[in-house]
Amino acid sequence: MSPATRLRLFYFAYYGCVGTLLPYFAPYLRGLGFSGEQIGTVQMIGPLVAVPTAIAWATAADRLRAPARVLGLATAWAFLAVLFLPAARTPVAVGLVLLAYALADRAVVPLVDSLTVEWTIHHPEPSYARIRLFGSLGFAVLTASMGILLTWRGDRPGDPFVPVAVAACVGAYALLARRLPTPPAPPHPPRFREMAGLLRDGPLLALLLVFAVHWGATSPFHLLFGLFVRDLGLPARVTGVAMTVGVVAEVAALLAFPRIAALFSLRAILAASFSVSALRWLLLSRTESAAWVIALQILHAFTFGLFWGAAMDAMSRAIPSRLRATGQAIFAALVFGLGNAVGFQLSGLGYDRWHGVGPLFAGAAGAELVALLLLLTLPGRILSGGRAAASPR
Repeated sequence: MSPATRLRLFYFAYYGCVGTLLPYFAPYLRGLGFSGEQIGTVQMIGPLVAVPTAIAWATAADRLRAPARVLGLATAWAFLAVLFLPAARTPVAVGLVLLAYALADRAVVPLVDSLTVEWTIHHPEPSYARIRLFGSLGFAVLTASMGILLTWRGDRPGDPFVPVAVAACVGAYALLARRLPTPPAPPHPPRFREMAGLLRDGPLLALLLVFAVHWGATSPFHLLFGLFVRDLGLPARVTGVAMTVGVVAEVAALLAFPRIAALFSLRAILAASFSVSALRWLLLSRTESAAWVIALQILHAFTFGLFWGAAMDAMSRAIPSRLRATGQAIFAALVFGLGNAVGFQLSGLGYDRWHGVGPLFAGAAGAELVALLLLLTLPGRILSGGRAAASPR
């Protein structure tokens, strides 16, 4: 098996796990009797610990010059923790399991992205985007399969098949992590002063704040889309079909990103992403039909596909190679950690207050406009240079 194939399979399994958690875990918890606030609180645990967790693992990876070995340890830890998820049935128990899981899982994406980016620098074909899109395919396959299986099982509340499927996916990528390629190590480990310098880079932090606001705006979708579909009286297979359509659009955007990046600046691409996302959330807040719920998923090409391509492009140019894992960890900590922590908690509280997800999507549209405004006021150091670079390698 080639190194590129191992990386593709790892992304497939990891994002297959995400495709199981995002649309189906909140309905599973609701079926156990959790309130919206409890769902938001337990889901917020991961983002809360993301900052120290991701940075600690990534710092170890850069200092040891062994990101593949550190990734293997992190995935093994995550698998041991998630084995307890099917037995956890109360908010406290679920929260403890998710805490143990997050203490390793939150480092997985920055570590594997740093490995992939560095490996594709030395092996330009295939590009990072062409490898990463297998994560989108894994998301689509698992989301659609779970929707069909849960519908076939009668859409039962608190179906234990959900946490079992999550544990199986984590086990798969933990096994794959044992044989991932190891990029050439730098001659000397980076100094802690260099790593800390990234946290004092004002323009970089301003850009990451913009990314965090956008990602926080996606929280009602990521946390409660499954509940949104169920509250509309639609079957779980609608969730699966909708998520699959979204991923197809996402993959198309990732494939097209090199050509788009050759024509437009990073600022223009991000502005389009935030503007179309605002429209998407506004329309979704007003729809009640399965056809519209599914059709609006096409706009996921802007919400995630173009956003991710542009974000990784900006990070690949802003972060030195020797600090790759640390830089990706800071990105994950601030964008996924801070953005999700605030977004998940507000989404859970809002669901309890308004007894529905529609008003939360309307609020998300407003948050996207805030991200757009912040983007337009950013200094131009990171987003400068005319045309964006090609898809990150």
